[in-house]
Amino acid sequence: MRLAFAVFLACALGAKADPIAVTATPLSGLRTGDFGPLMWRGGLELESADAEFGGLSGLALSPDCKSLLAVSDAGRWFKAMLRYDGETLSGVEKTELAPMLDARGRPFKGKVRSDAEAIASVGPGRYLVGFESRPRVGIYDVGKSGFKARLQALKSPKGIAQGPRNAELESVGQIASGPWTDYHFVISESNLDDNGNIRGWLWQGAKTVSFAVKRLGDYAITDAAILEGGDILILERSFSGLFPGMSVRRFPAAAITAGAAVDPTPIFEGSATTHAIDNMEGIALCKFGDETRVTIVSDNNFNTRLQRTLLLQFAYKP
Repeated sequence: MRLAFAVFLACALGAKADPIAVTATPLSGLRTGDFGPLMWRGGLELESADAEFGGLSGLALSPDCKSLLAVSDAGRWFKAMLRYDGETLSGVEKTELAPMLDARGRPFKGKVRSDAEAIASVGPGRYLVGFESRPRVGIYDVGKSGFKARLQALKSPKGIAQGPRNAELESVGQIASGPWTDYHFVISESNLDDNGNIRGWLWQGAKTVSFAVKRLGDYAITDAAILEGGDILILERSFSGLFPGMSVRRFPAAAITAGAAVDPTPIFEGSATTHAIDNMEGIALCKFGDETRVTIVSDNNFNTRLQRTLLLQFAYKP
């Protein structure tokens, strides 16, 4: 299974795109180090003189942690090969950027249509991508068509288009085990139910199951990733006060029941005052040797004066 996924990701990342010069500066100092049970394996600040670089909001990694594929909220693909110094993330190379294409094979026009916020692998060469400003979910067959792949719209729950503007769909995925095997899922950013919980949905074909995630303070959910055993990690962001905060929590997908709220277990909570944190928006999992690695990326909102594109990697040993 791991070999098959490695093959499909190698094919996906071999597609033609435009090279882009990206500088990767390793992070060091007092705010780096372990984030609770997330053990530090290196961090980078990514910068480019190209104005099209930035806004990274969704993240996927190859199973061996060597390659990265991200989507931006300006409707672009970003791919890179990751370098390591021993077991520590140390740099990026072969960095490329390409426009995401609509169903007609044309680049998206305008922020409303191009706002890609989440990405997840759903099979050989195929990625599930979620868009927020005009909420919708679709498949890109990057393995077959490279970055000429067109958006193949998926029928998805009507509820994903509801909720506060710019606070709707933020995470997507496909569950691989347990009672919800092969169901797609989406979790909103801060579309709240009557009890103040964050809404989410599972669906398979015409069957839809609504659920919710109990909220942590004023945190909003910005992404999710599925562990090998079927548990879901959620990445959350807070902007209370002057500095951004980040939370990671965990819950079993099997705990989802229709109409009920799951209560995730806290993994980490911290802010930019004490940790290397910015506007953290994307989370992905991979295996580095025997270690489960958690990689997290921030969205700089194309505001290079005030925000940074950070790429952080940790070993997770619960």
